[in-house]
Amino acid sequence: MPLQRRPSPFLLLLLLLLPPPSRTQQPVKRYHLSPSGTYYFTSNPSLVYKPGRDVCVVEEVPALNLTFPLPWTHGSFCTHPTNLRQQCCEGYTVAALERGCPVVKHVKDVLATGRDLGGGDRFLSMIHRYLLPRLLTSRTSAFTLLLPLDEGFRSLEERTWSELGRVVEVEGWTGPPLLPYHVLPRRWTTTQLHHGQRLPTLLEDHPLTVTKLSNKMVLLNCVAVHRVDVHARDGVVHVISKPLPPAYTKTLADLVSADPKLTMFFTILGYADLVAWVRRTSPLTILAPTNAAFDLLPRRFIDSITYDMKYSPALQALARQHLVDGVECSLGLRTKVRLNTLEGRSLPVSCSASLTLTVGRATITTADVITSNGVLHYIDRVLIPPMALSLMQVARRAGATRFVQLVRKVGLFKDLVSFGPYTVFAPSNQALRALNRSVLRDRATLKKVVLYHITKGAQASYNLKDNQVLPSRLPGASLRVKIHPKIMSVEAGVVVSGDHFAFNGYVHILDSLLTPPTLSLARALALTPSLSRFTALVTQAGIWLWRELSQGAGPYTLLVVPDEDIETWATDTFTYYRIINDPRLLNQSLNTHLLEDLVMPRALQEGSTSLLRSRHSSRAALHLTVSQGRLSLRHASVSDDFILCTNGIILFIDTLLFP
Repeated sequence: MPLQRRPSPFLLLLLLLLPPPSRTQQPVKRYHLSPSGTYYFTSNPSLVYKPGRDVCVVEEVPALNLTFPLPWTHGSFCTHPTNLRQQCCEGYTVAALERGCPVVKHVKDVLATGRDLGGGDRFLSMIHRYLLPRLLTSRTSAFTLLLPLDEGFRSLEERTWSELGRVVEVEGWTGPPLLPYHVLPRRWTTTQLHHGQRLPTLLEDHPLTVTKLSNKMVLLNCVAVHRVDVHARDGVVHVISKPLPPAYTKTLADLVSADPKLTMFFTILGYADLVAWVRRTSPLTILAPTNAAFDLLPRRFIDSITYDMKYSPALQALARQHLVDGVECSLGLRTKVRLNTLEGRSLPVSCSASLTLTVGRATITTADVITSNGVLHYIDRVLIPPMALSLMQVARRAGATRFVQLVRKVGLFKDLVSFGPYTVFAPSNQALRALNRSVLRDRATLKKVVLYHITKGAQASYNLKDNQVLPSRLPGASLRVKIHPKIMSVEAGVVVSGDHFAFNGYVHILDSLLTPPTLSLARALALTPSLSRFTALVTQAGIWLWRELSQGAGPYTLLVVPDEDIETWATDTFTYYRIINDPRLLNQSLNTHLLEDLVMPRALQEGSTSLLRSRHSSRAALHLTVSQGRLSLRHASVSDDFILCTNGIILFIDTLLFP
């Protein structure tokens, strides 16, 4: 057998000196059993331990002194952290030296059970004051009592207080309708309830609306049930946070039509033909802007979108933006991130530390008004969908805030908010920095600048054609559209963000300020000193070319060579002098420099190739390529500089082109 080698003394010493391997410490479970049956608090739902049967988990918001009968948030309620707590389920209690809650509590009648729960003494005293137990004991079947807490009476609305002073008669009993509204004529546990259910009460024709959230937490008339399924000998008790006013027997449409604070919103529903639909559709949630919310909008905008039939789609979208399918109570909204409207838009939902609830840009001022077919929330702002935004609102959202300021300064704001349709080619904020201060001070000149960027009609980019001419609202001026691959330009401006839809038109954002050209191609040649030698060539070619450049409608692209480039090129070859002495070659060369199209170099993309047709259409097309930011045409380089004219554009190249 082979001999086994013994470890050396040095290796044994090294192993003794090495620290022991670190062990991952398991989290210490802190199980604390109090006489009340509470086990422990934790902010981590994954650490909740269920020590035995009949132990339930509730969620608490310590900062707000709120308790919910089961976990339903992700550790935060309106920015406040929540805790999970274990306690004995209703009807069970702890036993000495035992885990869990093995002892079953003694069952009493409903009213005695409610008294033992604590916190509802005020409501129970009202029940005894108006002799309601006499009605309850006379019934042969079990019943369900909804017990509101004492602190809930402090936040009662005026309508609820009025119910306490009114008297109704129920099965020979007389008293405030608020009392029989909190009694259900059979035993209802939370497992028997489902979302959208209507529960009958002892108050005839006034049922309760059940809302069941995704985690199975139950709301009654949008009020959370804090303690559920407390069984009694003759029924069951549920503890709620505040008294429930008897719900409207009318529909949402009836409520909106009868409320003087919602007359404008009812008008919108009426013109959108949605009143009858809101009356019969259920369940539904309405975010109803008050008249004060509509007063924040321009009056002309409301008049235009309401009374002009061509804006009917925008009116429909505006109405549907305030309608939500299903019952969305404010408590459920406080844990939501988005809310989907019938318009198909998703509105952000947020809740502040003070429990203020906002949907979109609107704040819910009065929440949870229950009707027979849904719930209504009052909001302080109108929720305007993109389909119903005006041109100025769309331009502001697209980032052209400086242009909107100019429109307001020259007195065209109300026109673009209320009338149309128009198409606005709005320069970006960066482009308007180049606007001369003297122009800003001259209101008449500034108004011409603004009018030049507006054309009548709703023009989407997919409807525009190459070289299409749009009449500007500036008298005598027009806007030429050039369609390049994936890029559109309007005069000298490139559209960087287009097709922003408004109910009265479209907004396209340009990268530069537009200035209407005043010179023809011929006039621009004559007035540019650096083009004198090229102008001499055009003059020598004959009157036909000069007439074409001055009177031709175009659009043309004229490729010109500055004087310094012609002189440099002419020193190396005799061709320039040959052209001067050969009229036929001169005309052919100049025809190659005249393209029957409008080329905007700034709108050409890197790596693109454009085929340009010269005036001699029988000749081969010219290839304009863009490589590493350099424009080239045959052997000539094209400069980024240009001169925009009434009938075309002048581009600068560094050498003459020959046919």
